[in-house]
Parts: sequence; C-alpha cells; structure tokens
Amino acid sequence: MTGSTENERRSPFSELALIFAAGMAQMLVVIDYTATAIALPRMAADFQVSADSLQWVITGYILSFSVVLAIAGPLGDRFGRKRLLLLGIVLFGAVSVWVGFASSVVELIVSRIALGIGGGLLFPLSTAVVGAAMPQSQLPRTMSILTGIATLGMAIGPVVGGIFTELIDWRWVFLINPPISAFAFILMFILAKESRNEDGEASRLDFVGIVLLIIGIGGLSIGIAGLGDHAITTSLSIIAGSVITLALFAWQELRQETPLVDLRLLGNRTFAGYLVGGSLSNSCWCILIFATTLYLQEVRKEDPMTAGFQFLYLSVPVAAAGFLGPMLQRRIGTRFMLLFATAIQTAACVIFWMSDLSPWLAIGLLVVGFGCSWGWSMSQAGGIGTIPKKNVGLASGSMLTVLIMSGNVGVVVSATMIKGMGGANMVDYAPGITASYLLALGLAAAGFVASAIVIPRQTTIGS
Repeated sequence: MTGSTENERRSPFSELALIFAAGMAQMLVVIDYTATAIALPRMAADFQVSADSLQWVITGYILSFSVVLAIAGPLGDRFGRKRLLLLGIVLFGAVSVWVGFASSVVELIVSRIALGIGGGLLFPLSTAVVGAAMPQSQLPRTMSILTGIATLGMAIGPVVGGIFTELIDWRWVFLINPPISAFAFILMFILAKESRNEDGEASRLDFVGIVLLIIGIGGLSIGIAGLGDHAITTSLSIIAGSVITLALFAWQELRQETPLVDLRLLGNRTFAGYLVGGSLSNSCWCILIFATTLYLQEVRKEDPMTAGFQFLYLSVPVAAAGFLGPMLQRRIGTRFMLLFATAIQTAACVIFWMSDLSPWLAIGLLVVGFGCSWGWSMSQAGGIGTIPKKNVGLASGSMLTVLIMSGNVGVVVSATMIKGMGGANMVDYAPGITASYLLALGLAAAGFVASAIVIPRQTTIGS
C-alpha cells in the first residue's frame, strides 16, 4: 500500500486530524530537546561538572538520533511506516524513564543516546506517514502546518523545562514524556493508515553503511570537541580519519540500490538546493539554542525558570510561523520563503552578536523564530516535494538525517569555542558565546546565498 488510494478516501477533516497526530508525535522530540537545553546547567551542577562538559547530553542524543533517522526511512518503506512510528513512540516514552533516573554523568549520556533511537524512528516516520497520505501539491501547506504543531513544543519545552528544573527537579523534564508518548501513540494508532514502498520488500539493510556513518559522524564530533583540549594533534587525526570514513560511506551508499542516505538525490538540483539551505539554517538554529541557554544561565546568572520564559520570545514566533507559512508560501513560493527565512536569521544574528542588552536579546529571539521555523519547514517541503511519492520515506529520512547532523556538528563547534575561550576552569562563557553567535550569522548568510544560487527560480512546488 503506497498511500495513493488512501488520498482518494480521506476527507479534509481526516487529513487535518492526521497532521495533528503526527505533529503531536514530533512535539515530543521538540519539547525534549528544548527542555533539556534549559535544564543543562542544573544537571551539570548536580553532577559537579561544567555546563559545557555536558554537551554530550545533547550531541550524543543527536548522534544516535541522526543515525536512526538514516535507517528509519528505508525501514519504513519496507516494513511499514505506521508500525515503526508506533515503535518509536513506545521507545521514546520508555527510555525517558531511564534518563529521569540516571545516577551518574555516564548513565545520563548513555540513556540520552538510547533515547535518540526512539526519537530517530519517531520524527521522520511521522513526516513520512503524512507525506504518503497527502497529494504532492499539498506538501508545502502540509509541512508548514505539521511544523507549526510540532514546534508548539518550542513554546512549551523551555517553560516546562524551566519550571520543573527550578521548582521540582530537572529529572521531571524526562518523566513527563511517558504520558505524552501514550497520548501520541493512541492518536497515531487510530488515525494513521499503514503505507510502504511496494518495491522496498526486496531491499536489504545496509549494515556496512550504518557502521561507517556511526564512526564518521561520531568521530567527527569527538575530534571537533577535542580541539579545545591540549591534544590537538590527536583531535586533528580523529577528524581526518572521520572525513575519510564519511567519504567511504558516500562511496558505499552510491553502490546501494536502497541506500541509507540517497546521495543520488543530489543530482536533483532543486532537492540539493533545499537540502543545503535547510542544513545551514538548522545549524544556525541549533547553535542559537545552545549558546543562548548558556548565556542566560551562565553569563546573566538567571535561574532556569526565568531563562525558560525568556525563550518564549523565540518559541512563540516559531510556532506561529508554522501556521502563517502556508499563506505566505502560496503568495511568494517555497524558494522565496526559504530565502526570506535565512535572511531573517542573518539579520537576527547580527543583533545577537552586536548587543547583549535585554531589549535587543528579546528582539533578536522574536525575529529569528520566524526564520528558524520557515527554514526548517520550507526546505523539507521544497525538497521532498520533488521526489516520487513511493520514495518519500527514503527522501524524508535522507533529508532529515543531513539537516539534523549539520545541527549536531554546529553545537559541537559552538561548545568547543566556548570551552576554548572560557579560560581556566571555565570562568568566562561570554567570549565563546559571542563567537558562537558570529558563527550562526555566517551559517545563516551562507544558507541564503546557497539557496539563491542553487535552487532554480522556477520550481514545481509552490513557485
């Protein structure tokens, strides 16, 4: 069942209900990521380490998340997208309990890596379930609404994280996931219909590619993180080895009939343009969340709850932009929406970099929220919209893998700069945070230029 006949049977109400259910599933991941960022300094204090040392609570999670993203698309195409989506929701809820009861830094990081497995199934397959059920012409609108629902977690996550961390305990940031998971499971079980790629049953999982991807991305993250330490030669060697491994991964994938990440999609200029622009936009977003969290709590010395409410300046426009996006997209097209998004991010990052005064910080967060949301949703809508529907699982998985891995590398680079510029015993977070804002600015500007050059002026989706 590919979902083509399902489109004919669905009413507008059932389509919106399915989008809402998928958005609820993705909201789990968004709430977890943003709430964890707010709770990070308090976790570090409880385990008696510096806040930058716990970057692996975020990057370890993103690493496993990214690898499973690459597997989720082909697995969903072969075994059924709904079935594996429900499995991902169950895993996410169950492992969250383990994270909540972690008794050491090692256990915390390991459990977060395990949590990324559930999230890696949940996030792309909820997109794939919706994408397979909707007409291709409706993908920009669908992805914008889906993003709007999912990114309500951007508004909820920081506040929930701050309130629980400050008034109860940071562990409740994770212990609230099981009931939300149960609700998302029920919705998807009732509303979603099974879909798969009928040609996918003969495909085999690329285990060699999985190993190469884990070694390549994991080694690259470890190598970059090590640049802030004294063993620079060792770190550079690890980075070089990781680059070679990723090159081997690319060669391996080009030889596969059903690859984990379909690099052949880059032959589609439109898809490639949206992928590059979206990846740079998402890297900017991830750096801003990480750096601003540390800025509010480590530089301005705000408590977690106050910091969480500060993030509403970012979160509310992110959520609102998801619902405003379809109206603007119909007027100016998907390509111009991505250009608009990266331009907004660039302008906002100038504000972050130039001034740390409260009014300007709030203005920067308010403005950048629209750009972050549209950069994420429009890049996916534009890219996936050029792919045949039977391959939507592979395309969405490939795209999300690259987008999120780029964000992971951005956070690692930011944490390395903050650590390297923080002085002995991390006495000053400010210089590295300022440098991180400058890095985010450069990435957003590069995203604008790349999108303008690579994406054709006339596209088939919303142009």
